[in-house]
Amino acid sequence: MVGRLVIVSTPIGNLSDFSDRAARTLQDIDIIACEDSRKTHKLLVLSGLKSKAKMISYHDHNGASVRPKLLAEIDSGKTVALVSDAGTPLISDPGYKLVAECHDQGFIVTTVPGPSAPLAALTISGLPSDKFIFSGFLPSNQKACETSIKDISSLPMTIIWFETPKRLLRSLTLLANILGPRLAVVARELTKIHEEVIRAPLPDLIAQFEKRETIKGEIVILVEGKKIDEANFDVVAVKSMLKEELQYQSLRDAVQVVAKKTKIQKRRIYQIAVELKTLIDTK
Repeated sequence: MVGRLVIVSTPIGNLSDFSDRAARTLQDIDIIACEDSRKTHKLLVLSGLKSKAKMISYHDHNGASVRPKLLAEIDSGKTVALVSDAGTPLISDPGYKLVAECHDQGFIVTTVPGPSAPLAALTISGLPSDKFIFSGFLPSNQKACETSIKDISSLPMTIIWFETPKRLLRSLTLLANILGPRLAVVARELTKIHEEVIRAPLPDLIAQFEKRETIKGEIVILVEGKKIDEANFDVVAVKSMLKEELQYQSLRDAVQVVAKKTKIQKRRIYQIAVELKTLIDTK
């Protein structure tokens, strides 16, 4: 018998988002590795599932001791499902090392995809979605939080974080101090009854949340990336990107791709592309 590891996504709020395939998988599985067995059991009950699977608690604190046991079960031919308390496992949740070791030992790893809070927030944010980075939770320590923000402040792409209600105002203030009045989004309680999406420059978001007596729920913060200064952009880098794209497609298509990636106006990219193409053709 060949065992395997299955990564199963669970709802981030709305139970209706639990797919039929995910439900069947957890019902027919041998073992469910979960962060909190109480929450996973509740999901099974609410979904009307009568799974005979053995539940094993697997989280950051016990991973080193539990991981060998899960690997041994897979090696014996058992199928193990990895689930998090909500959403897609491994996205700011434990599991990476288990998946890596399964690959190292030649076990099959497959997925039952589904809800993911960062992607759900990105799709409704109205911020650029062609390039983005997810940075997990902002650090609780203020100095570490400032460093974390500064480290990715120059990236020309949408930046996504998780945050807790208690630290939301602190983090928005640090973001505004470091990044300036960038456009940002606070997405709260996604897919739940009190879902809320507020889109505004960072200082305006701070003003709105300062008026609230309490802030509750699970929160995703999204901030637009740094806009490239077209007067001082790196021409050498643009030429390198164009040279790469021109190997596979027309000048027009190459210009569109590079303009989209860099956020620089097409006419500027086109001027550089024409010069570069002329240079390439004369060699």
